[in-house]
Amino acid sequence: MNVRVVGAGDVAEALRTALARVGLVERSGEPVAFVCTVDDLPRAIAMRELAAVNGPIVVLTDDAAAAIEAGADDAGGSAGEVARRVSARIRAPKVSHPDEPPAAEPSPAGGKRHKPLILVVEDDEDARMLLTELLRPRYDVDAVGDGETALKRAAELNPDLVLLDLFLPGMDGFDALTGLRRNSRTADTPVIFLSAQGDAETKSQGLSLGAADYLAKPFSEQELMARVDRTLKLTAQKEHFRALAQTDGLTGLPNFRSFHARLQEEVSRAHRYRHPLACAMVDLDGLKEINDKLGHAAGNRAIVALADAVREELRDTDFAARYGGDEFVVLLPQTNELQGAQFAERLRRRLIELSQDAGLPVRGSIGVAAVTADELDSPDAAEDLLRRADEALYRAKRSGRDRVEVAHLRR
Repeated sequence: MNVRVVGAGDVAEALRTALARVGLVERSGEPVAFVCTVDDLPRAIAMRELAAVNGPIVVLTDDAAAAIEAGADDAGGSAGEVARRVSARIRAPKVSHPDEPPAAEPSPAGGKRHKPLILVVEDDEDARMLLTELLRPRYDVDAVGDGETALKRAAELNPDLVLLDLFLPGMDGFDALTGLRRNSRTADTPVIFLSAQGDAETKSQGLSLGAADYLAKPFSEQELMARVDRTLKLTAQKEHFRALAQTDGLTGLPNFRSFHARLQEEVSRAHRYRHPLACAMVDLDGLKEINDKLGHAAGNRAIVALADAVREELRDTDFAARYGGDEFVVLLPQTNELQGAQFAERLRRRLIELSQDAGLPVRGSIGVAAVTADELDSPDAAEDLLRRADEALYRAKRSGRDRVEVAHLRR
């Protein structure tokens, strides 16, 4: 994957070496992340804005909190830690919809998409070919000739933008846009209408249905590219700010607000597919002692280390969030009580190993609870699952810390 190291000198070379060890190198094209020292942070922020990409900025520093307050997304105290944090962030699983089984994000090469993908929906073959030729040097393009096919392809490909002709055989552009908005996978996909009918009423109807822009035919290549670029950049900015609102600044994990939305989704999905669901509450042991003896910067590093350990243990379908302070929560779909306890014990042991690398006494108490498919019939299933995991966590804290406690199912 392509990353950008901002800066020069021995420190920059050390960062490049560490990144290469985890499969991240500098090459041409849009980077998926920016890496720098604190001194180069303003330059990295400017470069990301210029490139209009959403990749995280990860800084090499001993003061993670200060770096994040200055605009970084993440930080590490060594080149190796920076590389691990970049790798974890760009490979984090995406959130899926509760009414759909988890699925991998499609991309042209089976990996991360390097160019925005535009779906062209145009019934005129010559116009469709011309649009494809104009766009292809800068974007990946897929083209179809009718609305029904467009809905299917959009759901399969999850494009970054749809260019949608208004007058199509069978389903017209307005109906196609309505169909896109009704599908959870394409509900937020930006759409630009293409039409020779450019009157104010038609434009108003398209925009009121949720189109991002309206391009009247005939249009120049310059106008087409300008409107496409503008829409993609605005969408990227919107997604960036949405992610910030749902992300914990220190650890890079989802925050409290994001967790509660996901909890309801996972309960709904588990109920729909009749799967068990487990929850693990994790609390950092001894944070006050770390802060008192080593300072709050060390305390922040301990919290970040715990977040890293949680992230590294996750499967693609799992979801972890910072619940508040030094407490984290993990949702484990298709996981029963025993499997949840096994996850928790692996995490507890990983923390012991990680504490040696971090040079900090990073330990965790973990409470685990699970619900069966039958228990999910209760309207209070989500709250009950969280409450029982929290009670198990407090038993672990009272029983001596650095241990796992399980809230056993009611018989």
